[in-house]
Formats: sequence, C-alpha cells, structure tokens
Amino acid sequence: MSQLHPETFEFLKKLAANNSKEWMDANRAWYQEIRQGLINFAQVLNDAFAEVYPMPTGDIRKSVARINNNRRFHPNKPLYKDHFGLMMKRRSPKHVDFYIHLAPETCFVGTGLYHPPKEALDALRDLIAQKGEALLELRQKPAFKKLYGDFSGEKLKTYPRGFEADHQHIDLLRYKDLIITCDLAPKDFLKQDAEQLMKEYFAAAQDFMDFIDEALELQF
Repeated sequence: MSQLHPETFEFLKKLAANNSKEWMDANRAWYQEIRQGLINFAQVLNDAFAEVYPMPTGDIRKSVARINNNRRFHPNKPLYKDHFGLMMKRRSPKHVDFYIHLAPETCFVGTGLYHPPKEALDALRDLIAQKGEALLELRQKPAFKKLYGDFSGEKLKTYPRGFEADHQHIDLLRYKDLIITCDLAPKDFLKQDAEQLMKEYFAAAQDFMDFIDEALELQF
C-alpha cells in the first residue's frame, strides 16, 4: 500500500464541504492521521528521489505545506485549502522545489518558476538569452516529452524590455512563468509503487530544474 493514508482524498472532500474551524476541531484526530501519512509519503519519496539526485537530509515534515490558507492579503479565501501540497526540496530553499499537488479530482506534479519576483524573472531571461538552446534541447528528450510534453506558463503578448523582437529565443523570453506540470489521478498516489512513478517524473525534470537553479543562482 502507498504510505498515504487511504482516506486522504476523502478527508479533503469532507473538508471542502465543511470548511470551518468547528469542523476541523471536531476532526482534528483524523487530520493528524492524514498528515502523518503525508509525512511518511514524503520520506519515501525523498528516499526514492535520492536514487536520482543526492537529496538533502533534514526534517521531512517541512515538506508538507500548511493546510491553512494565508488570508493576510486574501481575507476572502476559505480558512483551509482544498488540497495538500508536498514541496520536495532538492537543494536549498533558494532553489526550485519539485511540487506534488494532491486534490480529490485532479492531482499534478510540477516544478519551475511560478509568479517569480522581478529579480528571479530577470535572471531567468538573462540565462535564456545566453543558453536558450539548452532549454530547447532538453525539451526534446524522450522522457521529458513523454511525461511533460512542453513548458507552460503565462506569456507576454509582445516581448520583454531589454530584448529585441527578433531575438532567436524570443518565444522563451516571453514567459512570465516557466513551469512544467503533468496531471495525475488521485488513485495513482494510492498505489503500492506510487513513489516509483513519482521518481520517473522527478528524473525527467532534472535538466529543467538544473536550468532554473542556474538562473536563480545568478541572484545569489
């Protein structure tokens, strides 16, 4: 069996229908069981990923995102999220994560820069201008094409300031987010060998993550 608690997605369905502190307080023990399953799963994933890349050691509990929404700037959000998130650290917190999104209807895995600050986006574009060919090459690798297909993210309609419209990598430079994702079914995460499937996706993302990390390091 998967390390995830078998009622993980049922819990999320119930939470979505009863998104209140009163309901959570009444079901706190159930939530703690579900969360422990997430921690166990994150540890199994970290061990499997270490066969691909030397993963850091540390408190694996930090890989599990908080269930509470941050309502400081978005007070109209529900009190609790409708999903669980696992942020698998491959390197330091300053580098990109491998993200796993667990929700009752559709799950996904992915990585990259999503809504990055200006400094990170500028660094990414500078690296693309220098080494965009490397991105184009990794996009053609069989495992990448099979599992991710292509890059995704919001794009400018024109071209970014500081670059010419006829730049050889202008299509890549237009990205405001540069990410890769793949949708999966909840049942995929409850299978006995779920960590092996996740390892395939993690392995196929390595070159892309290396590229993003190189861009981020330009800021350090």
